[in-house]
Amino acid sequence: MIAKQYLRRLSGAALALLLPCSAAVSAPTAWPVIAVPAGIETFATGGEMRVNGLPLHVRGVLSARTPAQVAALFRASLGQPLAEHTRDGTLVLGRALGEFYATVQLQPAGSGTRGLLAVSHLGAAPGPHDSATDRLLSRFPAGSRLLTQTRSVDGPRRAELLTVSNAMGVESNVRHLRRALEAQGYTLEHADSAASAPGGATSLFFRTSASEALAVIYRDSQGHTAIALNTITRLESAR
Repeated sequence: MIAKQYLRRLSGAALALLLPCSAAVSAPTAWPVIAVPAGIETFATGGEMRVNGLPLHVRGVLSARTPAQVAALFRASLGQPLAEHTRDGTLVLGRALGEFYATVQLQPAGSGTRGLLAVSHLGAAPGPHDSATDRLLSRFPAGSRLLTQTRSVDGPRRAELLTVSNAMGVESNVRHLRRALEAQGYTLEHADSAASAPGGATSLFFRTSASEALAVIYRDSQGHTAIALNTITRLESAR
């Protein structure tokens, strides 16, 4: 019951931030089944959901094990390449699964763990090509294509999620994005890479005094490089 009440308190903006990639088109018919490790309970949250118009499948997660133990089990279950990020005591694991993206969010609940298991379809519909799109793509290599854009406000924080694709390699995208963000005043705080694993996923976390940015860069099933860039700005700092 506690976990279900917690899930209902999550806003649409918070759910959107769980997913590095989301679809901008109608929901697919065949969603992947994520293997849930033994000793972890999941529960339905109403089937398919839509956050900012994007289709998601979300289940609640509950376990008597600690977050570290649950995370280790999901790492083994999801496999590699796996993107990881921790923010405000919450661990987020992300894994591309063909045309889909699975995300696990875990946080402490007493002596146990509660969280969410979400799956999103990787959209491939191009966004409109105009001056606003050009501005958004200025951080990325030439020839990049904007797949999705999601903006939301959650209390004092403004969030923007961009999904971009191009034909450059993962490392080239990492170097280009790092230069672009550092030129805008961001500082790279840490980077995690699984370059030796299929997909070569790399996650980069940047911060300024007013903002933070998380980029997940990996090779998709079509052989292109996909980049998900999540930026969060404190509104009082942006004024």
